[in-house]
Amino acid sequence: MLRQIYILKGDQIIFEKNFGKSLNKERFQTIFQEISKESFRGLSSDYGVYSYFKYRIMYQYVINQNLLFIFITGFNDEIERTKKQLIKFKDEFLFTFGDKLESIDPYLLEMLNPLAYNLHKTLKTKISLVGFSGVGKTTITNLIRSIEIPSVHIPTITGKVSNVKIGKLYFHLWDFAGQEQFSYLWNDFVVGSDAIIIITDSSLENVEKSKFFIELIKQSAPYAHAAVIGNKQDLPSALNVEKIEEIMGLKTYKMIAIDPENRDKMIQIIADILEISTKESPLLKPLFDRDELIKEAQKCLENNEFSKAGDYFDKISSLCFELGDYSLYKEFHEKSEKLKQIFNK
Repeated sequence: MLRQIYILKGDQIIFEKNFGKSLNKERFQTIFQEISKESFRGLSSDYGVYSYFKYRIMYQYVINQNLLFIFITGFNDEIERTKKQLIKFKDEFLFTFGDKLESIDPYLLEMLNPLAYNLHKTLKTKISLVGFSGVGKTTITNLIRSIEIPSVHIPTITGKVSNVKIGKLYFHLWDFAGQEQFSYLWNDFVVGSDAIIIITDSSLENVEKSKFFIELIKQSAPYAHAAVIGNKQDLPSALNVEKIEEIMGLKTYKMIAIDPENRDKMIQIIADILEISTKESPLLKPLFDRDELIKEAQKCLENNEFSKAGDYFDKISSLCFELGDYSLYKEFHEKSEKLKQIFNK
């Protein structure tokens, strides 16, 4: 997953975009100094890769203009694919600002935001759901995708890959066949995952059996973020999440995936696992801000504060437009206009 983008001119950061938890300012400055020393000593070319803890720092210098472009990703991202996007980002920047570098207006750099979002979309995050048959992997997939949840269990054959958009976060969601006759495929399927979620049905037998997937992750995706979902928490025999976490040794979340009302909770779980702040990350913050505004607008309507509700509808429609949800944008824009017409009579 692409986590951070930086552009530096000399030792000054002129553009920064943070998509998820990564390096703090102090660690970034330390790595920047190391990269600079290597370059000045002639130990690196204009392009390089630097590994730090669980992150990969890819950079490209434009030496004659004293510019440094940096992408910070996880270890699972393909180097050549990320390099291609880094070069594309650098070329776009130079094409747009190359003759303005000495007097560049910081506000003009906001023009890079759409390009940064598109890069994150192109370098799509991979989330894998693993677990044995019947534990609810496909039900959780449907919950995340906000589509109808089937009432009858239909086994997934080999696997299914869905392209999912939540807010501005685009990712591939892999739902693996849980039948043991397909176990020979599991190692290959999880390779390259940014996050792997082990799904259990919360029964003691299944939880014990699911420890197998921890070894699978260690072998095939050791740098992936991993967690457990204790599904079917509504059943009498379900272990509580504290017990599941004790057995599995991984952070565990409780879930009843057949309840559509749990979609927001599932989105928050994905954000937690990927270490994306719903209060700060530009990928998800607009989505959660919109949902909070909808709640406030509803309260205003219930209290007959129609003018105030109209102001909320305006803000909601703007966020819907920003998120690319044009049907909701139209709906709330029309509601706002109707209220304005009523109060302007």
